[in-house]
Amino acid sequence: MEDYPKKITENEFLKDLNDFKCLDPVEKKEIFNLAWDSRKFEIELYWKRAGYFWAFQAVALAGYVAIVSSSNTGLPNYIEFYSQCIGFITALGWFLINKGSKSWQRHWEKIIDILEDHVVGKLYKTSTTPKTYSVSKINELISLFFCIMWLCLLLINFFQNHMALEEPYSFNWHVFFASLLVLGIVLSMFFGKGRGRFGERKISLYRRKTIVK
Repeated sequence: MEDYPKKITENEFLKDLNDFKCLDPVEKKEIFNLAWDSRKFEIELYWKRAGYFWAFQAVALAGYVAIVSSSNTGLPNYIEFYSQCIGFITALGWFLINKGSKSWQRHWEKIIDILEDHVVGKLYKTSTTPKTYSVSKINELISLFFCIMWLCLLLINFFQNHMALEEPYSFNWHVFFASLLVLGIVLSMFFGKGRGRFGERKISLYRRKTIVK
């Protein structure tokens, strides 16, 4: 029994595409255009997700600043900690989704690199400059900066305000459960449901009953 995911060669990949090399030019172009459309779709999704998380960060940052500015109004001190948890989790999600979106964009770019030699020649893989700036990588670095910033704020708040026991046996359940929740979500992002895994996929199909009157 074969183990999946398994590594295949370029020729095996082309063979799986209805023996791509033997197809007529029209069929080759249809497959090639499908790869191009998929790449464009992934780029659109990438920037839609980026805008979505930029909005999240703006709201989280505005909320945090408002809470800090109104700290003398008698709000519970754990509210600030909550806002930092929200900012950190959404920033980390933004960073990882950036990496995931970029990997799918790269996936289709590599497919285009393989297919274009048999359709239009070396058009896409030819560049007029050997080096430039990557828009998506810079966006990824910015999201990483937000992750580090929120984590620093969160840790400083945790150790300065919630680990220093001013009274004997004082314990903040709000901070305790929020910390466990953040830790659980982070672990799930890296090692649980947040990871996409390629292997065997079981597909179940169901058919509904129809009654012709």
